[in-house]
Amino acid sequence: MSELIPSLAGVVVAVVVTVALFVAANLVLDQAVRRYRLFATITGGVLGVVVGALANSGGWFLGGPLWPLGGTLLGALLGGLVVGRRPLSRERAQRLADRLRPAVFLFPALLFLSVGLVIPTIRTGYLSLRSRRSEEFIGFGNYREIFGDRTIFSWTGFGNIFTSRLFIAAAVIALIAVLVTVARSRGGRYAIDLSAPVPVISLSAAASLVVLAMVGAMRGVIWNNVFWVVIVTGVSTVLGLAIAVLADRARGESVAKSLIFLPMAISFVGASVIWRFVYAWEPAGSSQIGVLNAAWVALGGVPQAWTSQRPWNSLFLMVIMIWIQTGFAMVVLSAAIKGVPSELREAALVDGATEAQAFWRVTLPYVRSTVAVVITTLIILVLKVYDIVKVMTNGLSGTDVIANRMFDEAFIARDIGVGSALAVLLFLAVVPLMFINARRARREEAT
Repeated sequence: MSELIPSLAGVVVAVVVTVALFVAANLVLDQAVRRYRLFATITGGVLGVVVGALANSGGWFLGGPLWPLGGTLLGALLGGLVVGRRPLSRERAQRLADRLRPAVFLFPALLFLSVGLVIPTIRTGYLSLRSRRSEEFIGFGNYREIFGDRTIFSWTGFGNIFTSRLFIAAAVIALIAVLVTVARSRGGRYAIDLSAPVPVISLSAAASLVVLAMVGAMRGVIWNNVFWVVIVTGVSTVLGLAIAVLADRARGESVAKSLIFLPMAISFVGASVIWRFVYAWEPAGSSQIGVLNAAWVALGGVPQAWTSQRPWNSLFLMVIMIWIQTGFAMVVLSAAIKGVPSELREAALVDGATEAQAFWRVTLPYVRSTVAVVITTLIILVLKVYDIVKVMTNGLSGTDVIANRMFDEAFIARDIGVGSALAVLLFLAVVPLMFINARRARREEAT
């Protein structure tokens, strides 16, 4: 309770300060458009003193203590002259205020976004091009270290590429893309429409995996991330969709959905701690505190160190995120399914369609945009997975992922350059998915 009260007080103070700032900004804007020359002069003076102070501290030009004063006077003079001498009419002032008001209210968010995201991103990219302790510029040396492996240039190493899991995964994805995109027959021969997004994205993903199969040092880590993306995203989406459809027709829908959604209220760290007790292992003959091993021993099995057995240990870790994210997929997809007009489904049933056919031909096409949003959101989330791996295994026994390796390189091994390079790679993997979601949202708004 002693910690709760200060936290609540902090929230209240933050809300009050935010409201006060927005009210003050609104009042200042109204006064600024009426006394625009005065505010332009003041703004110019403030900018001038900032530039003058920077010039003084940085030794620009001649330096000296007069730079802040000179900058203030020059900025105020320019600010007053820029606006001109023509006074604003009341109508023009009101139109100007209406155009500026959204920018004023968005400025704090943009400022925090710049400080918390844009500037650190630029800084990370800069550090990824420098040495271990940022002493010197080394270009793409850190990236060569991440992807470098001399064995791939030998005949043995090159041959191993074709048997690697990444290469096999690429071949499977390419095969699926071909099978899915065979749309129609022309003269007895099948044609693949390469202008459609599915084959383009699939074949691009396959090509990327082939490239990754040819690089060595992070091959296992990258493969684990790919494995996480495919398994967690696919299973969570399918389970969420199935539960959304089935729970919509069952009694106690709200109770069932609440229980399934409940893990979303638990942090990844908290969920990992819970599942550590599920997977806990004690030697044979000892009392098993782990739920899974207790059940396994009761069935006559030998206790297993589930999180240490390759390659299945990664699957046991994925179960945790599936347990958490299935509720998210279910809630979003359930809302979309409830928005499907009942007349469409009833018309399909009247025409002789079965329940399964009505789902595949009516319901699923209607909510496919929502399914795409769920998939892309889960992919972004899974690409950044860190907490679960850190708490459960710390990346040992072949369970390492990019985010965990990034932390270890930057803060354990103290190699800031390689850690920053991994952060940049993770950022580049996430950005296209963000743009896909934004583009889809704009397209839906237009329709």
